[in-house]
Amino acid sequence: MASIKVSELPAVTAITPNDVFIINDEDSTTSKITISNFTASFINQTLAFTGITSFGGITTFGVGSVPTFSSDTTFNQRATFNGPITLGSLAQIPLGSLSDVTLPGTITDGNVLTWSQSNGYWTSAVPAFTSVVQDTTPELGGNLDVDGYAITSGTTNTGSYGKDIALIPDTTGLVKIYGNATSGAGAIVLNCEENNHGVTFRGPAHSAAATYTFILPVSMGANGQFLATNGTSQTEWVSITPALIGAATAAQGSTADSAMQVAGPNSIPAYADDAAAATGGIAIGGLYRIGSAVQVRVS
Repeated sequence: MASIKVSELPAVTAITPNDVFIINDEDSTTSKITISNFTASFINQTLAFTGITSFGGITTFGVGSVPTFSSDTTFNQRATFNGPITLGSLAQIPLGSLSDVTLPGTITDGNVLTWSQSNGYWTSAVPAFTSVVQDTTPELGGNLDVDGYAITSGTTNTGSYGKDIALIPDTTGLVKIYGNATSGAGAIVLNCEENNHGVTFRGPAHSAAATYTFILPVSMGANGQFLATNGTSQTEWVSITPALIGAATAAQGSTADSAMQVAGPNSIPAYADDAAAATGGIAIGGLYRIGSAVQVRVS
C-alpha cells in the first residue's frame, strides 16, 4: 500500500484498488491532487471527495460507484449524466451560470424566461400577457367550460358594447341553443328580477322533425291585434272583426258552427247584436252567436 505526499506526486494518472492518497497540508501551494484518469479496476468502489476537487481529464463513474462531494466541485469540461439528476432540498442552479441563459443585471419582478431564436439563448423578458384583458383578439383552442360561473359585464366597460353582452357570429353563422337527452330541446329562460321565476321558450322535440323560421313583425302592432303567420316564416299583426269571423264561419259551413256550439252549460249564447250581448253579460272579445254565425263582441 502506497502513501505519497502531494508535494512528491503532483499528478496521478492511475489508481489501483489498494492505493491510498494522503494530502499533506504543510505547503498550501501543493495541498491538492489532480486525478486525470481512473483505471477500470477502480470502478464500483465508493469515492468520497471532502476537499476542493478538480477533474482535469475524462473521469467516469461506473454504475456501482457513488461519488460524494462535500465541498465545491468544479467541472471544467462538459459533464454528461446518463441517468436522472436528483436535487436535494438545498440545491440551487443559478440561471446565469448556464451557457444558454443571458440575464440582465436587474430583473423586474414578474418577468419570465423566454427563448430568443435569433440569438440562441434564454433571456429575461416582460410576459406577453398577465391577464385575459390584455389580449385584444383572444381565441379558444377548445370548449369553454364556465365551471359553474356566469358570463357578466362589469361596472366599468371600456369596450364599444358598454354593458351589453354581444354575440356576433360571422357571415352565415348563427347563435344556437343546443338541447340534450336530459333537459330536452334547446330552451331560453327569461327570469324575473329576483331570479326566482322564469318563462321558458323551448323548441319542438326531436320526434317532430321540425325545422322552420319565425320572422317577427316590423312593429309592435295595435291594441287587440293577434300575431299570425303567412305559413312561410313571416309573421304579422292582424285584427279579427265580427265581419271576418262571420265570413269564415260561412265559408266553413254548418260543420264548423256545430263544432263550436258545444252542448250543455258551455254552449255559445245567442243575441241579436253587440248591445244585446253586452246586456247579457258577454265581455268585449267574448263570443256569442247570431243564429248560426259566431260573433266576437267588440263594443
